[in-house]
Amino acid sequence: MSTQKLTNLSIALFLFMFAWSVGLANPLMNWLTPESEMTRYFVGKGVLTLVFAMVFWRFGLFAIVGFTRGLGVSSFVIGLPLLALGVLAFFEPGRAALSTFDLAGWAVVVLFVAFTEETLFRGVMWQALCEATVWRRAIITSAMFGLIHFIPAGLGDFGWTMAAVYGLSAAGFGMIFAAMRERAGTIWSVIIAHAVFDMAAISAAGDISTLLEPGWETHVRFLSAAFVFALWGSGAIYLIERRTKLQREPQNDVNSARQPNG
Repeated sequence: MSTQKLTNLSIALFLFMFAWSVGLANPLMNWLTPESEMTRYFVGKGVLTLVFAMVFWRFGLFAIVGFTRGLGVSSFVIGLPLLALGVLAFFEPGRAALSTFDLAGWAVVVLFVAFTEETLFRGVMWQALCEATVWRRAIITSAMFGLIHFIPAGLGDFGWTMAAVYGLSAAGFGMIFAAMRERAGTIWSVIIAHAVFDMAAISAAGDISTLLEPGWETHVRFLSAAFVFALWGSGAIYLIERRTKLQREPQNDVNSARQPNG
């Protein structure tokens, strides 16, 4: 598929994800009337996952978006802060543990979320920007990743201030995901890291509403996460770029030596 077609597809999928998040899913929710927050997310994210999977299957895009051989194990080192901060930032002593049923349900939900978001931002959109530098790809995909979290949260029940810090934190760890994607050359490790982080944060907080509970402590947590993630991801991208450059220099020297004189 050409770069232009991938660009058009990434825009279409982004708009569909946005519309689904801000109201397109409401008729389905009103009809099914899910009893819990977890069930509502399970249905909403499940349908979104099904749509994405059907699109990728119809156009033969699974390899293009990054479902290639290998897990990119070495890139997991870049994502370690996600797990640590996910647990430490939202853990409160004395909070009741999730039931086994809720843990299983949320585990499936975070897999749905990781699949749809990563195949869009670090998959289709990442590949559509293949002619750009790694920095530009990372910044654009991370900014769009933050935007898809910011606007739906602002239009929802959390308010624009909470939505802003939430969007900034998403953009921040989008830089880490971008670094992992570039280092691994596959999307498997990014999906796994995303799902593990979301599951750790939800388990520590109890649910999504508690995770985004308004208040200065929540704002500080998300702003701190945004700063740490952006800094860590930018550093990782810099090191990856530097390593790639150093690996190319010997090859360039060999090629220059093989050039005939005069």
